[in-house]
Amino acid sequence: MKRLNQTLPLLLAAALQLFPLLRNIITVPSAGSSFAIILRWGIGSALALDTVDAVSGATNYFTSSTNMTATVGTPFTTNLTLHSSGTDSGAVATIVSNTVNVSLIANGQSTNFAMPPGLTFKFVDSGTSSGVYDVISGTPTRAGTNLFRVDMSFPGYAVVSGYFTLTVLSGGGAAPVISTQPINLTNLVGSSATFSVTNGGASPFGYQWYFNTNTALLNQTNSAVTLANVQLTNAGMYSVIITNTSGSVTSSFASLTVWQAPVITNQPVSVTNVAGANGAFNVVAGGVPTLTYQWIFNTNTTLISSTNASLTLTGIRASQAGAYAVVITNSAGSVTSSVANLVITNPVPPIVTTPTKNAGLFQFTFVPVVGLTNSVLTNNVLAGGVWGVLTNVAPPATTNAVTITDSLGASNLFYRIQIIP
Repeated sequence: MKRLNQTLPLLLAAALQLFPLLRNIITVPSAGSSFAIILRWGIGSALALDTVDAVSGATNYFTSSTNMTATVGTPFTTNLTLHSSGTDSGAVATIVSNTVNVSLIANGQSTNFAMPPGLTFKFVDSGTSSGVYDVISGTPTRAGTNLFRVDMSFPGYAVVSGYFTLTVLSGGGAAPVISTQPINLTNLVGSSATFSVTNGGASPFGYQWYFNTNTALLNQTNSAVTLANVQLTNAGMYSVIITNTSGSVTSSFASLTVWQAPVITNQPVSVTNVAGANGAFNVVAGGVPTLTYQWIFNTNTTLISSTNASLTLTGIRASQAGAYAVVITNSAGSVTSSVANLVITNPVPPIVTTPTKNAGLFQFTFVPVVGLTNSVLTNNVLAGGVWGVLTNVAPPATTNAVTITDSLGASNLFYRIQIIP
């Protein structure tokens, strides 16, 4: 016991001489690895990066999985760790993707350059022997295989490089496939229209409906879209984009045709015209699709060839006085206008010149009523008797005077002009 008491101080003194030469190198490993402590002996010599210490066999290198795997739509984090044998203050990182160099990244900075979409590369230098870390994190959005080389450089020392492959899987399921496309619809104004799509693939799915190719419909993110109380402005093309973690697909276009039954905005109005003049009725209406018109007389007589928004009657006669209306029709329905009346008045009697007798002939002249038949009648008595037709002047287009000539008879003969409205 006495010998042990004498020896213990000597052992402690020797240990105190050795402790300054002992270095504890602590490395934070990549995700999923165990924590590691590397004990290394040194004898006061400086360490060069990328070299092996002759005493301990230690070296500087990356501890990173050569093949890392991520999944589209799934959060991902991993560390690329450089083992350093001593203080590494001042380190910088360069990431190389294929043949493209990324600018030097200072401590604590990050970049998305050369990374798969959705992922970020961040460089962290602890400034101590605990190591240098390159963190790749984020949620990848596109499947594919990516080969990288990361270069670590320290002021005054050679570059330490690490190579790795990052494979982003499609999410373990099939991309969306449309089995039933949205179909074309024809709806009346004020009704509801619904477009729907049926699809397969790996769920969950995201949906976004569009109007006329480029207008996203707000909050329309389901497999069906319903448009309530559709109006003419809703007519157009509709489609949907379906997405999942493996990809996306766009449906075919489906058209919405909106019909509106005829609506009359200006009704025809009644007119009063003299016989022989012209009479006209007009109606103003709207609707989709194209409107057709059919004018009717006295509620049940279809007027032939009267199929426009306007009806014009030329040289009207008394028989044409009555009620007029129009039936307006399209594929969405029909409407009948209100009734407009045509009132026909008698024209002013013709003006007759003073008759003359010359060479056994009796003559007189009158200005005819335009548009009506001007009938010249004769009778041998002024009151009673029978008036016979001497001649009928067809409805003239102008007021040019008409001369009537008759031979002189043995007895008196009376003349008059009758207008046939």
